[in-house]
Amino acid sequence: MNALEWRGPVLVTGAGGFIGRRVVARLLQEGVGVRALLLPDEAAPAEWTEPPNGVKVVRGDICDPDAVRRALDGTDRLIHLAALVGDWGAEAAHRRVTVGGTETIFRAAADAGVRCVLASSIVVYGDALGRDVCHEEHPPGRACGAYSRAKQAQERIARVLERERGLRLSVVRPANVFGPGSGPWVRDLCAQLRSGLPTLIGGGDYDAGLTYVDNVADLLVRAAGHPAAVGRVYNANDDHGVTWRRYCGDLAEMIGAHPPRSLPRWLANAAAGACEAIWRRAGWRSRPPVTREALNLVGSRHRVPIERARRELGYEPRIGYAEGLAAVAASLR
Repeated sequence: MNALEWRGPVLVTGAGGFIGRRVVARLLQEGVGVRALLLPDEAAPAEWTEPPNGVKVVRGDICDPDAVRRALDGTDRLIHLAALVGDWGAEAAHRRVTVGGTETIFRAAADAGVRCVLASSIVVYGDALGRDVCHEEHPPGRACGAYSRAKQAQERIARVLERERGLRLSVVRPANVFGPGSGPWVRDLCAQLRSGLPTLIGGGDYDAGLTYVDNVADLLVRAAGHPAAVGRVYNANDDHGVTWRRYCGDLAEMIGAHPPRSLPRWLANAAAGACEAIWRRAGWRSRPPVTREALNLVGSRHRVPIERARRELGYEPRIGYAEGLAAVAASLR
């Protein structure tokens, strides 16, 4: 990748996760030294020990100041993916991990002079997703749940540290990331399709904002290594216009399920509100069948342009929809 600059090892948090493993693989392809921060009991992928890779694994929690200082020692860049991901869960847990953990590791990175990339999310646009064209300078809309509130707060604390502590920061906001190993957009959708439950809202004939996981990894690595990326925010979206109806239909055909069913938007809105109220009142920890957070993503026409990444970083998604879908099919087989 032309114009990228590397001066030392790159620390990746959340390195063992769905996106994190692809980021590690992309860095290794570029010949960059990688340090992976994993939780104490988290298994490291077997391929990290195979020659010529040799990923250095560091154990610790991003909420532990001593652990993050040890992990950052001797590194030049940080790609920060670790967060609590999901459309349901305790507000306090989201804030402790996603917000508190980010503050802890970014404070240490600012002190050490380590340049940082934050893997955020398009959920920071809140309810503006289905209403507006969400370019990178669009103000955050109303958050739809604990996850989007935490991601908005995560970006705010990063910006405070940028202003007050001189943190060298880039932000990447992925749209709906699919690919082999995706929880919400492959595993959960396939389970819902097999059950016969509706997966579409209002027919689903609008842009799903899908982005293939390797394309997201490309942009995160490019943001970490490109000199123009410091102080900038970039959307990550494959920009191919594939609709939820097409994607869910392709998944259904792939697994031998019936074509996807649809809920009217008004009914989906009512169901999400009712389910969340019941689950909170009952104190259940399991995920409700539908949430406002999920509905905001599945029920919105996504307009999240990537012209800035193209113009400033020379970025172009290299894995097309058909190729990405074929990889998903192979993984399901």
